[in-house]
Amino acid sequence: GKLAYERPMPSLAVLLVPLFGTIAIGAFARGSRLFDSEDARRFSRFVFTIAMPIAAFDFLRQSDPPTDILLGLGTAYLVGLAITAAAAFVVSRTLLGLTIREAGAAVFASTCGNAIFLGIPIALAVPEWTAPFFMLVMFEGTFVFAIGTALMTWPEGDGAAGQLVESVLGAIGRAFKNPIIIGTLLGLFASILDLPMPEPLAQLLSFMSRVVGPVGLFVLGISIVDIIAKGEMASVKAPLLLVPMKLLLFPAVTGSLAWMLTGDPGATGAAILFTGLPSAVASIVLSNVYGQWQSGVTSLVGIGTLLGLITLVIFLVVGMPV
Repeated sequence: GKLAYERPMPSLAVLLVPLFGTIAIGAFARGSRLFDSEDARRFSRFVFTIAMPIAAFDFLRQSDPPTDILLGLGTAYLVGLAITAAAAFVVSRTLLGLTIREAGAAVFASTCGNAIFLGIPIALAVPEWTAPFFMLVMFEGTFVFAIGTALMTWPEGDGAAGQLVESVLGAIGRAFKNPIIIGTLLGLFASILDLPMPEPLAQLLSFMSRVVGPVGLFVLGISIVDIIAKGEMASVKAPLLLVPMKLLLFPAVTGSLAWMLTGDPGATGAAILFTGLPSAVASIVLSNVYGQWQSGVTSLVGIGTLLGLITLVIFLVVGMPV
């Protein structure tokens, strides 16, 4: 049977104490130099390529796919993404004076949230949010990465239009090679087909899935202190302009539309949680890969994460199901 929505609802304290406690342990480990950024990258690779795809598959294979709200949820997310990305692009170009490629890094950091390390441990603990949350992971992995990559590799000179189309298609193709998206899609197929799972294998999947939250949050704690310790953050002007778009505009638009289009509290809560998460540390990685606006993105992630933890607590206090 489908068991995903039969788990008991945790209290706010039961959810927040492990969440922030694990982040604090990671921060202490980095502050005391027990672990460094290289360790965080190795842990991240484990979560991204192994543990998280298994967790996505294991949850969704036990769930009834939210097909009745998928269209409305997807529409709400894409409209919210379009508005937020456009606003971040205009602000980056006009008020921050960035090039198109640099603005691409700003747009990516303003729309890609820390779903893997911060959002999923919360979503897994709240039954009504989990399945819609994983659906949004697929949308983000496809569209946000496509938009960000296309802008950060914006072509110049002759043949620019053709290069742009090729860049976008390439980004979408890479998104579907993302291990987490693959695990999510396989879990959906397993659920739709109601594939049987031998008990020993089911226990293995469950055992591996349980490491996602602790390891991911530990890495987040390391990363926060690492960003501060390296002193690579630029001025606060960019975060003051762009962080509100990530933490306020994106969730407000998407959550409102999700409620209007689905009328489903779980889908609405998942939409607000997902889009209101602080910028992903992956934003720093991608900006470094393409060599675009690294110091600005670092500032955005560092300051945005600290503020995002505050807005996250407020949202959980107000919006968590009881």
